[in-house]
This record gives sequence, structure tokens and C-alpha cells, in this order.
Amino acid sequence: PNAWRTFQFAANLPLGEHRFVTRATDTQGDQQPKLAVHNHRGYGHNGWQDHALRVKAVAALPKADMKALSQGAESSAETVNASMAALALSDKALEGKQLFLQQAQPGCGVCHSLADANAGLPIAQKSKTTMVERGRILDRAGRLVAGNLPITLLHADPSEIMNVAEAAKKLASFLPNHSVNSLTRLLGKAARYVELDRQLTPRRHAQILKLGIPGVYFADSDVRIYPRHRTAAHIIGYVNTDKIGIAGIEKSMNARLAAGKDVTLSIDLGAQAVLEREIKQQIGKFEAIGGAGLLLDIETGELVSAVSLPDYNPNHYQLASSESLFNNATKGVFEMGSIFKVLNTAIALETNVSSIHSQFEVSKPIRVARHSIRDYHPYYRKLNLSEILVFSSNIGSAKIAESYGPQVQKSYFEKLGLLKRPDLALPETSSPLVPDKWGRISTMTISFGHGISVSPVHAASAIAAASGYGEYIEPTILKREAGEIFERRRIFSEDTVRAIRTMMRLVVTHKEGTANFADADGYLVGAKTGTAEKIENKRYNKNSNRVSLVASFPVSSPRYLLFVMVDEPKGQKHSHGYATAGWVAAPAAKQVIEHIAPMLNVFPVDKDAPEIRQNLIPQLLRYKTGAIVASF
Repeated sequence: PNAWRTFQFAANLPLGEHRFVTRATDTQGDQQPKLAVHNHRGYGHNGWQDHALRVKAVAALPKADMKALSQGAESSAETVNASMAALALSDKALEGKQLFLQQAQPGCGVCHSLADANAGLPIAQKSKTTMVERGRILDRAGRLVAGNLPITLLHADPSEIMNVAEAAKKLASFLPNHSVNSLTRLLGKAARYVELDRQLTPRRHAQILKLGIPGVYFADSDVRIYPRHRTAAHIIGYVNTDKIGIAGIEKSMNARLAAGKDVTLSIDLGAQAVLEREIKQQIGKFEAIGGAGLLLDIETGELVSAVSLPDYNPNHYQLASSESLFNNATKGVFEMGSIFKVLNTAIALETNVSSIHSQFEVSKPIRVARHSIRDYHPYYRKLNLSEILVFSSNIGSAKIAESYGPQVQKSYFEKLGLLKRPDLALPETSSPLVPDKWGRISTMTISFGHGISVSPVHAASAIAAASGYGEYIEPTILKREAGEIFERRRIFSEDTVRAIRTMMRLVVTHKEGTANFADADGYLVGAKTGTAEKIENKRYNKNSNRVSLVASFPVSSPRYLLFVMVDEPKGQKHSHGYATAGWVAAPAAKQVIEHIAPMLNVFPVDKDAPEIRQNLIPQLLRYKTGAIVASF
């Protein structure tokens, strides 16, 4: 008598019968839930007609009321009407539960008494949801990159399905992802909830609603959508079918997003699209297997663009390959090659073991253990500090590093965030791979980017400190608020970074520089290239390279640092067989800078203006022949 009982009323009895039969199951008992059936023939606006009532009620009823509702064929319509109305309106009986009228026929007293008793109550087959809508993900300009699309969800309560076979057959016509057999299995489960379709169209919603199958329900829901498709996919990530983030910002900021709060990225969609396009183009031209790119705001540490290729569409992440899902820009760690010479030169200047006038003999290879350190283009004379960077001498870099030693190198790398996992608000990050024993040999090879593997994020943020304003800023993928206070760690002096900027400009403008193709007219680009052989079977493969370039612009007062990497480019006829960074990455950097600089309010500069010369060194000494004049 005090247990909850479930009643369902449906009309499927022969014409002319007018009876009310109630069979109830105590939910605390062992019996399967039963159905109550009511059918009558009533007079309506169109004369005598069969009426179908479908009513679901959950209530605690005394035995006396149960008996009154179970009089069978002798029960009059008035008795049924009064009993059901009393059930619907009795607060004590319902104890907060509701009686749901699914269908009422015009002109029927029983129907309309029930309808009146249930006025304002929701339809049984329309479930309501109170779940908080997942927060949006926006780019730095407030443009939507991840949002929600309202949908209708179809589900069923198998315990309420009267005829499983018939219901499965009817539903199969409107559920393309199911067959009669699969629906039969679902609707026949010993469960109270099975999901039939997550994205029901309005047309199919209406068609299934007309079927009037007891136990089949609709619920308002939504689906996560990514309107930019592949753009910034590795940063945004994706959610699973339960809308739980399992990659990217969707995962790292899942708690905030699930609470309905928006997340604003530091990414600019315009810059992102340009960087993706240019790297993809070079991958295609040089038959490469992938690539990565970053655009870092030197003053704030914000990543304005972060590209990893191949990429994927987060709307259909299940179809993506493992290579496409992997984030090369933040998680992949690689030997970076000669771009590390920027750091090597900056450390030498900052520790005063070398000056811009220092000279190093580079005419002979350096023998270390079983290997030799050689130059790609040998120079049979001494080179000064700037020439070693401009001409990208491995021998000269190794000798510079040997002059300051392992402890100093390791200490600076630690200050520059190169020995730890970056705190980037992304789950897809990695710790660098560093030597077990950081001795003389490691110090020499690390000076030109071998013997240590870091991610592009590691490299970009460290080089931004050396070529920017001397401060290390932890990179972030989230937009900084106006007036936000964040840590700036002074690593290099103004004199050091001024010299580095000038040398990087010479890498672009000098006839023997390796980044001539990166010169974007008017934007005063300073750059450094790097070509690193890939390790295969514990050995370096000379025919398999990863090429990269870092570029700051405008180099006189750097605002952004650009990183471009292409994986395994192959020499082409148009590149005279070369597949070095100067041929592959540098042209992409030029195109990127020319297209995104105006978008980011970076305007062309007058290279002859006095303030330009104040921020760069006009002349860098060159052995015997005088000077390399910085072509600003």
C-alpha cells in the first residue's frame, strides 16, 4: 500500500467494449511491471468513435483506491473519470509526482477530465533536461571555435514497451543507424534506459511521435560542434559522446566548460589559417610527411597560432589517424638543429666568455670520441662570433660552447624552460629528452641543436627571450586579460639581445646567410635556420631531415617570433635538389609574415629611421677584411 506503483493506460481493445482494467506491480516486489489498459467508445464531434488514452502515472495508492480502479467491465466512465481525476489532483497521493496525459480525444468526458486534471503538465514522451550547456571556446577576437547545436535525443524505457517486435519494426524505418534486429535487442533489454538516436532531425522527430509507441521518449539535448573544422584542431581538441573533453582545451579546461563557462584562447583564427596554409603548401611542394608552426607574442608569451600537420576534423575525430591526432607543435620533441645556435651565442655573450669581436678557428673538423663535428659549408679561416651564427658553423658553435662549459649551458637551459614540461594549459605537452651525462661532448653537440630534443614550444619561447627583450615568459594558449600580471624572468641583458637581433638580421640579408628567402620587404625580419638529421635505428639518417626556422619581426623592436618546421622534405627540381631550411622553411616564413603582419597591426618600417639603427649594431667586425655591414 505504501509502495510506488506504475500505471500506463493505452487503448487497443476491440470496438464497442467499454471497460477499465488496472493491473499494478509493486516496485518493491519481484514481478515485472505490468500495464493498465483503458478503452471505451465515446461520442465526440464526429459521432461515435474509438478513443485511445495513454496516461502514465506514478503514485502511492491505498488498496481501496486500487480496488476502485479495478472494477473491470462493470466500471462506468464516471467512476473511472472520478477516480483518475482524484489521482491526478491529490497532492498526498502523488507526493510530488505527476500524471501525464499523452493523448485526449475531442468530446470524450473521460479524456477531457483527465486533460483538465493534467493541465499544464508536460507530455509523457518529452523529457526535460536541466543540464548546463557546455561553455564555448572562442579565439582571442571572440570568434566561435567550439559550440553547441540543439538536437533531440530519442531514448526508450524497455520495461514500458508492450510489443518489442512491433515497436522495433515501426522505429526501424526512421532510424537509419539501426536495423530491426538491433532495435529488438535494445528494446528487449532488462533496463530502464536505452539510447536510440542522439541527433534526431525535426522530421523524424515528428514521424516517430505520430507512432505513439509507449515507452519511447524524446529529450532536448545538444551536440558539440566545431564550425572551423580543421583549423586549430589540435589546440581545441574534442569531446566524447558524453561531452567529456578527451583532448586539447576541451580536456584541460573540461571542468570550466562543463560548468557552462566560456574559454578564450590566445589563438587568432586569421593568423592560424595563414600559417596552416603556408606550411601545407611547403609540405606539398617538397613531398614532406608533416610539419608544425607557432606564432608567439614576445611581449606576453601568448601563442597567437599553433599548427600541427597532418591535422584532423574534430567533428569526426573517430576517422582520424594516430599521426593526424598527434600534436607536433606542443607534444612532439625533436632535435632542433642550428636554430639552437642563437641560444649558444647569447649565452656566450651574456657570460662574457666571448664578445662580438671574438674569433674561432673553424678550418678543421673537431674529433669527439668516434665522431667528427664538421660544417656543411667549410670555411678555411677564422670566423668571428657573428659569422659563426650567420654562416651557421657547427665547428665554431662547438668551440664557443666549450669556452663556457656544461654547467653554464645546463643552467641557462633550465632558466629558459628547456628542461621541464611547459605549463601550457594543454594536456598534449612533453618533457624534453636530455643527456644522461651532460659533459663536454653533449655541450658541444647541444650548441648546434643535437643531443637534446625539445618541442617547438620549448624552442620558440627560449629563442624569444634571446632575440626579444631578454626576458623569459612562460608560454600560454589562453588569452591574457588586460592588466594581467605574469612572471617575466630576466635572462639576457639589453646589450646581448641587441647583438643577437643584429646577427639574426644578417642571416636574412647577408649574401652568405641561410635565410635570404625569409626577407619580407618592410618588416625587418631576423631569422635563423636549422636542418637536423633524423635518428633511425639509433643512427642519424643523412637522407631524412627535419628543417626549421625561427624569425622575429620587426627585428629592431620584436613583437612576434615565428617558428616553422617541415618534416622530411625531399629535394625538388625547383630547389636544385636542395631540401634545407633555407629552401623549405624560409619561403613559408616570408609569406606568413607578409600576410599576418597587417592583421596583427604590425606595419612596415623605414629601415633607415634613426630608431632602427639605435636598436641594432651597425657594424660587426669581420676577420682581416674589415666588417660585415648590417643591411638593415
